[in-house]
Formats: sequence, structure tokens, C-alpha cells
Amino acid sequence: MRSLGLHKVLALLAVASLSMLSAKTIDTANAKAGFTAYKSPKKLAVGGTFNNIVFKFKKGDSIALQLEGASATMEANAINLGDAAKDTSLKANFFSQFKQDKKGKQLIRVVFREVVAGENLGTMLASVSMNGKSQKVPMQYTIQNGTLTAKGVIDVLDFGLSEAFAKLAKACETLHEGRSWTQVEIYFSAPVK
Repeated sequence: MRSLGLHKVLALLAVASLSMLSAKTIDTANAKAGFTAYKSPKKLAVGGTFNNIVFKFKKGDSIALQLEGASATMEANAINLGDAAKDTSLKANFFSQFKQDKKGKQLIRVVFREVVAGENLGTMLASVSMNGKSQKVPMQYTIQNGTLTAKGVIDVLDFGLSEAFAKLAKACETLHEGRSWTQVEIYFSAPVK
């Protein structure tokens, strides 16, 4: 009986050590987050990110454990569209309309929860908070060519931003050919090793 128990323990240790050898780690120093907004009747993409995003990751021996409870915090006015004129317009006509927190900042915060991992893919819920409101956003992620990429879609109107969105749409009416979209794709990516 004792030797049967020992064999089971040794087998479990062998399986555990093999899974740890194949475990992947998120390269947190090179993580990125951003968004793709859309304009015009043809739904043309406008990509952007934020400067100085603060990421916090959990420790763990699997991608799921590292993502569960991980967060990203960014200042709304630290927008970067790669075009100074667009940055200024978006700050003045949209992000400046956000409610401020107790410290007078207009923050966007994302926390990952309910991570379900498969083989090089998975799902999670992103709790997105901005303008004093929070929404749970389903995201799907894949790991390809050494990079984890997660994507989901928000609607800015779900965050009490109808007036801010109307102001932005009016300011950009000609450039957007009369059509600004409220849906915005959000993404997170990081190398895995």
C-alpha cells in the first residue's frame, strides 16, 4: 500500500514539474495597452494608446494566474494618437469632460478577472472604470509568435459620456465625414517567455 501511494506522489510531482517547464511568463516590462476608435461611414480605424500606463501583475506559474487581478491605470489626458493635433482635439473635446477622482485626476482603470485559459488562448472579464462608472467587458486573448494579445469592445455611452461624445462628434464632424462611432476596441498585449 505504501509503495502505491509513493508511486502516485512521484507521478504527480513529475507532471507538476513538466507543466512548470512549459509555463509561460508575461514580460510585464514590455506590456502595452491601447484602443482603436472608429470614424466615417466606412468605419475607418484610429488607433491610440496612453503615455505612462501603470501595470500591476500577479505572480504565478501560469498565464491565467498572472492575469487574474492584474491591472492597468492610465490618465485620460495622457492620450497618444501619434498626431499632436488629434491628441489636442481628443483631450479638449472628450477626455476633459471626464469626472475627476478625489485627487483631481481623470483616470481610466482596468482590472482583469475570471480568467479562463486554454492552450494559447483564453477569455477574461475586464472591469473597466472611467468617468465614475464601471463596466465588465468580455475579452478574448491569444498567444501567438511569443505575444499575448487580448481584445474586447466597449461602448463609451455605457460610461455616462454621451455629452462628451456629442461634443467630440461635433468638433470632428467634417473630418469624420459626419459619422463617429461609440464602439471602441480595447487591447492589451505583452511578450511571453
